[in-house]
Amino acid sequence: MNNSPQGLRLFGLLCRVDRSEQKNMNHSPIIMKKTASLFLAALLLSIGIVSAETAIDDDFMRSVEDTHKSLTGNVGVGNAPGSIADAKELAGMFAQIEAYYVQKGDAPDAVTISKQSKDLSNDIQKLASAKDFETANLKATELSRACKACHNFYKKS
Repeated sequence: MNNSPQGLRLFGLLCRVDRSEQKNMNHSPIIMKKTASLFLAALLLSIGIVSAETAIDDDFMRSVEDTHKSLTGNVGVGNAPGSIADAKELAGMFAQIEAYYVQKGDAPDAVTISKQSKDLSNDIQKLASAKDFETANLKATELSRACKACHNFYKKS
């Protein structure tokens, strides 16, 4: 649950009821619908805030690593459909990582590296579509180096 001051303030405002209005609220379907709608909106907002804060965790990073290994294998054997699918998935993952570090605000190297990794993944998609696996393999090697560089800066032991 999000216990930020803004979240608590919003929840308090949504739940505040004047005792003189309480009698009328019990019998008004319009007020009940509005209250339920506001409560639902507050709940969805808090879920969105919490999920944005915890989007990049160890499981997510393991998925990135597994997808990267799959990409490397697919590029190595010239599997265009597999390479394209893996590169597309990685591009989306690196976009999430980039957004996370932009929001975090104190990791400019991670923002740069994740953007570079997203761009490399997009390049690999195009190269695999063109069946240029030699160049795609070089880009996959660059992607491995980018991942390692980021981990050297930011990975927890």
